[in-house]
Amino acid sequence: MRKKWRNLGLILISVLLVDIGQLTLKYGINSLGVVEWSSALFVSNFISILQTPMILLGILFMVSSAFTWLLALSKTNLSYAYPILSFGYVIVSVFAWLFFGEALGAVKIVGLVIIAAGVIMLSNT
Repeated sequence: MRKKWRNLGLILISVLLVDIGQLTLKYGINSLGVVEWSSALFVSNFISILQTPMILLGILFMVSSAFTWLLALSKTNLSYAYPILSFGYVIVSVFAWLFFGEALGAVKIVGLVIIAAGVIMLSNT
């Protein structure tokens, strides 16, 4: 039982790290404004993006998540671990609402509750 909780903890840490990474990337790209991807601006935009500290931090969070995910996969079944990644939709949606003012209406809330319930059901099988 203790091993199962430890494995779940690793999976959830991986989910949290990738979600924090996504939120950090969004914050970083917002600081640059709307980025156009025309062929003439591609190189200069790419350099600007890679020089943005919050984007680099977001990438670091995502790489950390990948290593944590690999550690989790070495200890548990993919069919158990993978559905738990869906909980990231719930986390990102709530934090995007809190930090970026993104819409979180009733239909979206119901959908997020269904996702969370599904993750809980799948993780108990």
